[in-house]
Amino acid sequence: MKSQLQAIDFYCKKCRKSMRISYALTGDRTAPAMNGIMIKCHTHKCTRVLTLKNFTEGQIVERTDALGKCYL
Repeated sequence: MKSQLQAIDFYCKKCRKSMRISYALTGDRTAPAMNGIMIKCHTHKCTRVLTLKNFTEGQIVERTDALGKCYL
């Protein structure tokens, strides 16, 4: 199922809401993905800010469920 995904949507692990950002897959699982990008949860109650460092596309795909949701 994961091989058919075209894009992965990111969700907050703490509040389970969408972070309103997605990643389009390139097919190269060893390529760095979104290096140095800061992602902030948009809800007013949750104050999480994530910086993706040394993430590869393969690591993001491993964390993704069958629906294309990746909880960070």
